[in-house]
Amino acid sequence: MRNFIDFLIKKSSWIWAILLTGVSLYLVFTQNSYQRSVYLTSANRVTGEIYKFSNQIVSYVHMQQNNRQLLEENARLHNEVETLKSVIAGFTTDSIYYSHAFANDSTTRPPQFDFIPATVVNKSISGVNNFLTLDKGILDGVKSDMGVISQMGIVGVVFNVSDHFSVVIPVVNPKFRVSAKIKNSENSGSLGWSGPELNIAQLEQLPKHEPFRSGDTVVTSYSRIFPKDLVIGYTVSVGKSKDDNFNSFNIELASDFHSLQHVMIIRDRFFDEQSKLEESISIP
Repeated sequence: MRNFIDFLIKKSSWIWAILLTGVSLYLVFTQNSYQRSVYLTSANRVTGEIYKFSNQIVSYVHMQQNNRQLLEENARLHNEVETLKSVIAGFTTDSIYYSHAFANDSTTRPPQFDFIPATVVNKSISGVNNFLTLDKGILDGVKSDMGVISQMGIVGVVFNVSDHFSVVIPVVNPKFRVSAKIKNSENSGSLGWSGPELNIAQLEQLPKHEPFRSGDTVVTSYSRIFPKDLVIGYTVSVGKSKDDNFNSFNIELASDFHSLQHVMIIRDRFFDEQSKLEESISIP
């Protein structure tokens, strides 16, 4: 206690100076309207900046959770769309079938595709043997040969899986090929990537009479992995064809692999059934 009193006596001049300064400021800002308005304006501005900064920090902390929720909601909406497509496909002109179109009928064909949301946890896109690693695996229902898409377009195909992770061969890997076409065209070709530009792929083996129009949308065609008419990218220029009988177009990919973080894995309910049936026609 004595040491504290000695400290107050030793620092008394500073203490009095601080007290008197505080009283002076109080009198200035309470007794003078102009100074008071300046003080309140400045205080509000500082407080506003503090709240803004605080909200930015909170938003950043919750951003990953919000993105996850949006991805799950997007997957749910995709599943509902596929369910609706399945129902619409069963419509007939017969009024009996029409009246029962939305009934809970156990004979109604289930939707072919549903979607599993996933996050990219690792990626290698700086070379040729590019790959992505996702945070979903066998325990989440993921298998090899499942398609992967983003909100912008197709991403790749699941190559291998463990219990909790899966490795994807992306579009930007020479091993990847998919049947594709210009939207609203009946002519299908083969789309692949040969580099070196990460965002440019090649649509090849199109008939010579297939016209080129810059900006045309390129979509999936016949595939056991992807639904039809999924966006792949957009035509940017005519490429070099290996065969004079066919056209080749350069395609700007819709998915941005540099910023890619969230994807959806496509689960085809009839993949095994179709594969087994098609394999049965193989001649030994």
